[in-house]
Amino acid sequence: MNAREAATYEHAERVRAYSLALAETVPACDAHTIDALDHAALLHDIGKLAIPDWLLHKPGPLTADEYDHVKQHATIGADMLAAIAYPGPLALIVRHHHEHWDGSGYPDGLAGEAIPVGARILAVADFYDALTSDRPYRRAFPHDRAIGMLQDRAGRGYEPAIVQLFVTLVERFNAQPNRTVTPRFPDLVRAGWLTDARAV
Repeated sequence: MNAREAATYEHAERVRAYSLALAETVPACDAHTIDALDHAALLHDIGKLAIPDWLLHKPGPLTADEYDHVKQHATIGADMLAAIAYPGPLALIVRHHHEHWDGSGYPDGLAGEAIPVGARILAVADFYDALTSDRPYRRAFPHDRAIGMLQDRAGRGYEPAIVQLFVTLVERFNAQPNRTVTPRFPDLVRAGWLTDARAV
């Protein structure tokens, strides 16, 4: 993934940091799921290896057919990972990280708690980092706008309780002395998000 596109790998690293920090605060997320999420966050876009570069890097809006093609990355990635003898819900998290709380997502239209909790966590982390990163078709949104967009989608795209936990984590991180920029993966690690998130 890194050899093909460094930006995708960097995105995965940041999503992993956000996901693990968030998972530590979600009561329904046990150690077994956190272990799977650790790997799923890094590999959630591995199915995009099967999507043509011209489509992934298209600078303008996708057509309906193009979008349908891109959406296949979730099932392609899950199928790739299902072939690995991994003792946890790795493939399920990757398959369902684009499901929506209201059932309008893909690939299976799952809703609410039918979506694996690891996928619900990953979806929030993935959405936030996608918004705050440059993409071929737009510049990154500022942190405050991204948080607002995430909160607007609570109850539709994302589980409200997990959205609120994520907002609390980010607010706690930003309240640290000398914080002036949007949180990024190296800052999260240095701040101890992966070791002391239970203290929130």
